[in-house]
Amino acid sequence: MKPTEKNRVHVAKFSTLFGALGLCLLPFLMGAQGGGCGGSFSSTTPAPDVTGSWAISYGTTMDLKVNIAGSIYAQSLPATGGSFTVTHQGAPYAFNVDCSKPEVVCPSEVWPASVAIDQRDKTYQHRMWARIPTQSCSGTTTAPKSSECGVGTTNPDCKPVCNGTVTTSSADAFGLISEDGTNFSLLLGGGIATNGVNCVLLGLSAATAGLETAHIGTLWTASNMVNGVIKTGFAGGCLWAGAVDAQGKPTAAGVVGASVEISTPFTGKKG
Repeated sequence: MKPTEKNRVHVAKFSTLFGALGLCLLPFLMGAQGGGCGGSFSSTTPAPDVTGSWAISYGTTMDLKVNIAGSIYAQSLPATGGSFTVTHQGAPYAFNVDCSKPEVVCPSEVWPASVAIDQRDKTYQHRMWARIPTQSCSGTTTAPKSSECGVGTTNPDCKPVCNGTVTTSSADAFGLISEDGTNFSLLLGGGIATNGVNCVLLGLSAATAGLETAHIGTLWTASNMVNGVIKTGFAGGCLWAGAVDAQGKPTAAGVVGASVEISTPFTGKKG
């Protein structure tokens, strides 16, 4: 884990609401299982008990998808990261996924070996919280240029851009258990946007997994997370390993608008 005691993250109540809205908008989150805004977020039906300490085991590799101007390139790396190059329209694009950097949160770092999960709202049992690394901007934030945000960019919601240092601390992330209790989704993306150099998690960042549950008397409890996948996404510029200009930005045209999606499988067992 990368959080330090001096790094602080202030989580407002609105973050939970916006996180819930983000869960509804992400296409791969829970749609097939009856989740989303119309289902588990507002549901007052019983949900399996996931509260407790979970032992998390990660896969040994990470799968990457690099999106450059709509062209997708796949790459596999060890779970600790590494360097690779893709060739787009005859030009080489070099990237370095360095998980040791404090601002780069690789999927295998999202949760420690043991993670605490709770369901603090007795009325809405499908809502869950897990303490994970969360990013904040220790400098100033500014509104992005209209030409650098919106549909088709790495900042589709035109979130404020961090012009300072991105720090990673520990805070609660909000998730939803599906209406039928067979899976959950947890939103990892933060409230600030990368400027192409600073590594800030993009909105596509999330964790999803199936839940193995059982009824013991009147208690409905979850014991295992199965077929889990953690995805973290970054703007291509922050992982760029090639030459940079005087401002420290990539010299390769189009790389700032590129995105890198990193996925790692995981399982969990409740202690």
